[in-house]
Amino acid sequence: MGIDVIMTIAGNGDTANAIRESDANIGIESSKTWPFETNPHFVDFPFTDPNATFQDHLDAVKTLSPNLTVAPDIESGRDVSEVTEQADRLLEHADDVILVPKDCHPREIPNRFRVGLTIGSFGSMAPWGIWEYRECESIHLLGGTPTQQLSVIDHGLNIDSMDSYTLGVRAKYGMWDGKAVDAPDGWDYERRLRESLNNYNAAVNAETA
Repeated sequence: MGIDVIMTIAGNGDTANAIRESDANIGIESSKTWPFETNPHFVDFPFTDPNATFQDHLDAVKTLSPNLTVAPDIESGRDVSEVTEQADRLLEHADDVILVPKDCHPREIPNRFRVGLTIGSFGSMAPWGIWEYRECESIHLLGGTPTQQLSVIDHGLNIDSMDSYTLGVRAKYGMWDGKAVDAPDGWDYERRLRESLNNYNAAVNAETA
């Protein structure tokens, strides 16, 4: 089935249009308003919002019924049993749920969940090396650049999905075609992003073909 490449949006606009017209999948934070009639592929937890609550996140997931969502990170006093209970509640309304082990080892995550492997810097990082995830049956790559994500894929882990906003940033100035490059003259942001996402999706899944 390949690896799902996901990019999140803050609302409707050029970014959303580009993702929807590309081979990538679209997501949104649970604190944002979903602007379309079709369900999002991914609903992210608003980790950078100190006022975000699990109940608000759960309510959004109930409403949106995504393919994939994520539970609060296992850190800052939240232990495996607490977050697992939350994840089971989310799993009633989503096909898969990601758990991110920061204060526990990845092998402690039950196999019914996808394990989040943190690549991007989100203010707190998991202390585990890549090989600590080799026993996980399903992995989601969280953040990072295309180069970093492709490097992790090369290790042969069981990666089923990944998300990043890096290509959205790069599309403001150029595009991605195996590396950051200039776009052809006349291409606007929406086309640069759409083509970048298509190129990246092809590259990611060529690694696992």
